[in-house]
Amino acid sequence: MRTRDSLFWRTLRFFRLNKIYRSIRGLLPSTVVDAVTDITLKNVHFPLVSAEEIEPKYTMAWERLQSLGVDLGDYLEFGVSRGASMACMNKVTKKLKLRNVRHFGFDSFEGMPESAEVEDGGEWKPGQFASTIDETREFLNSYNVDWQRTHLIQGWFEDTLNNATTEKYNIRKASVIMVDCDIYSASKVALNYSLPLIKDYAVIFFDDWRDDITFGEYKAYSEFLNENPHLKSEEIGTYAPTGRIFLVKNTKTVS
Repeated sequence: MRTRDSLFWRTLRFFRLNKIYRSIRGLLPSTVVDAVTDITLKNVHFPLVSAEEIEPKYTMAWERLQSLGVDLGDYLEFGVSRGASMACMNKVTKKLKLRNVRHFGFDSFEGMPESAEVEDGGEWKPGQFASTIDETREFLNSYNVDWQRTHLIQGWFEDTLNNATTEKYNIRKASVIMVDCDIYSASKVALNYSLPLIKDYAVIFFDDWRDDITFGEYKAYSEFLNENPHLKSEEIGTYAPTGRIFLVKNTKTVS
């Protein structure tokens, strides 16, 4: 049954019907909703975004920053899960010979927090997208990730996104930021942590962007920009099914 469920959910994602499902699930019988939710939770390791989709976007981000003539900082990813995006970023930075760029992946490695169920209209479930840190390390090892410059930081964001972590790893600048934590509260904490690390320019990826300013990552980013008017944001790309990419300029340091 697990194999059939996995095939079903992969097909559902492949055709991007998950977005349609979300819009109509209120009209479906509860038994159908429960079945699809169960399938979602059982198959959290299948990536929504393919490497073919994200790798060119990562390449574009670094090349855009290089064209601006600024020193490059590190890559921060909030919401690692299995590690598909981290693996892609390692591949891209190796290809571009960005040897001084480090990769930091922040995740509870327990899936969504308990609070997820009461956020964003009940879209998410506690434990969703869980992957243990050992499973993630094994996955990244299969992609020959460079552990000399890759760091997985385990814990809930409110416990790890702080000055102690910044000082421990000597994180001085973030150039590319991936916000893949979905829920509003986690996205806001991730953005606030990144704020002092945006020294001049940064490219921010949002992996689950919905065209609803009251929801999730969009809500968090809108508030973040309103609270920090010195940051100017320009959308520079998208990727399927729900990705948005923004170039952010810190006008306090860049005219």
